Amino acid sequence: MMITPARWQHILGVARRAKVLAEKLRPQDEQFAQDMFLLGMLHDFGYEFSEEPGRHPEIGAEILKRQGYRYWQEVANHGSVTVTEVSDELFILSCADMTTGPNGESFTMQERIDNMSERYGENSHAHKKAIIGAKRLQSDPRFRYFKGVL
Repeated sequence: MMITPARWQHILGVARRAKVLAEKLRPQDEQFAQDMFLLGMLHDFGYEFSEEPGRHPEIGAEILKRQGYRYWQEVANHGSVTVTEVSDELFILSCADMTTGPNGESFTMQERIDNMSERYGENSHAHKKAIIGAKRLQSDPRFRYFKGVL
């Protein structure tokens, strides 16, 4: 599988959103915002090397781990609804991913869930995961920092 032009737009949209969210969560930490932008740029690159779309986080994380990338676990765990320990970095990435459409457009979480339903079907694993993920993110105390942005 290869990264499509639309996927690149999604990746860039997530990176830009992650930077904004990082600035909200840690307003005085420019390096953190830069790190979160890069995390957004790297979160889906595993699509380039995966024949199965669902394995892109794992494949991307394996490559990043080999390179010594600090946030490889966040790449591995993005989109997961079973992770119990959610770092600030994973929280930001997940919020950014859940509010960026497949072509890089800004979505609300509900719009993203609806889009998943349209693309994959209402009973699909992807749609069900999106519903669970959005509820988890919105119930997290850190979510309040993103009022007015998401």
